[in-house]
Amino acid sequence: MSKRAQISMNTIVYVAIALLVLVLIVAFTTGGLGNVFGQITETGIDDIDTAKAQCSSICATAKTQVSSSGHTAWQTSQYCRKKFNIDTDGDGNGELYNCWNDPIFVSCSTSVRTVKGTFILDTLDESGLVDGGECDETEYESWRDTNNLYVQG
Repeated sequence: MSKRAQISMNTIVYVAIALLVLVLIVAFTTGGLGNVFGQITETGIDDIDTAKAQCSSICATAKTQVSSSGHTAWQTSQYCRKKFNIDTDGDGNGELYNCWNDPIFVSCSTSVRTVKGTFILDTLDESGLVDGGECDETEYESWRDTNNLYVQG
């Protein structure tokens, strides 16, 4: 390559970089990128639809864990433990909700087969109301005792 072609190539690269920087500056100052950066930094409040999708996914994972590891995996699963920060009243402050709570309301249940029979783990209390069911430690212990299922240590 001749020296003239080399200078021309360098000039093209410099101009392309300068144009890219100029476009980014204009987009940022006019608000085009302001919305993108605003969404990135806003990590405190969860979207209800996103929470529902995550709850469905972690419910499936919890079912798999229970089928492979036994009933003790239910209470320690992400489905029972994860809480979502959702602003339901529009005041900018989120409240913590489990998957089974309204407004998310993604119920999850699975069956456990043991030598003593098949048992259901779910998020319902004894009267059929959604309250966390066996995700709650006291409810789980009651469920385990009622069904005579004990962890051997």
